[in-house]
Amino acid sequence: MEQLKKIISNIPHEIKIICPLKKGLISEIYLCNFNNIKSVIRLDLEIPDWIKIQRDSEIRILDLNNNDKSEKNILYHDLEKGILIRRFIEGNKFILNKINSDQQLELLGRAVKEIHKTNYEKDAVNNFSNAINRYKEILKYKILKDPILEIGFKMYQDLNHESYPKVFSHNDLTQENIIWNRKYVFIDWEYAGLNNPLFDIASIISSYSLNDQQIDSLWRGYGKKSDVDDEILRKWIKFTYFCDYIWRICLIETSIYDEKFLNLDDLKKNLSIFL
Repeated sequence: MEQLKKIISNIPHEIKIICPLKKGLISEIYLCNFNNIKSVIRLDLEIPDWIKIQRDSEIRILDLNNNDKSEKNILYHDLEKGILIRRFIEGNKFILNKINSDQQLELLGRAVKEIHKTNYEKDAVNNFSNAINRYKEILKYKILKDPILEIGFKMYQDLNHESYPKVFSHNDLTQENIIWNRKYVFIDWEYAGLNNPLFDIASIISSYSLNDQQIDSLWRGYGKKSDVDDEILRKWIKFTYFCDYIWRICLIETSIYDEKFLNLDDLKKNLSIFL
């Protein structure tokens, strides 16, 4: 807490911490008042350079992805010190309701479609392929020794060559990042960039373990095109698990965390069915 007070004291604004919200692997998040605005402050822990690159992209995207131009999403940031303060988003983590899950997922599909319709300049956002290439460079000496990494990178290489147009994508649509408050709101945009739209769809399917009927509801809201190959979608779903593994190995290689702390054994067991 003393360290938190010290960080806050060096920010030239009036800030009052209300309570902690989340402590993750790479950051701590607190609810606060920033100049009398209900806000969230995120303080990065010691993070490697490859994550700092994604933080820089997030700042640009949050500035661009602003529905109400009269109110800034970002209130304060200092990338060098790993500080981001943004307006608090009211709502709750989206949880599937068994009674009306079809309606929920149809609305979610529409919300994801709106992301994919966003028209950003290509040089204003990252390309997901660049992130994968950074991961590959970090792990270049481990790939041949780890069949899971080898299969994961090969899987992405094959999928990335599919003739499907790249769109602006969130690239981290897990349960932690989908908020509901009369509409869907997506948070944590640091991985966003140009990508195959099937990756976002696949991420939702794997994160919520959707069955076929639920997947149909998601597609109904999104507006599934007749040329979408279900087999290709299944490959993207599989890749989401490999992508999680790749990210964790990168973090192990470049930070203080080890395999035990990141529960890598459990993930390896889940992935073993694909080997």
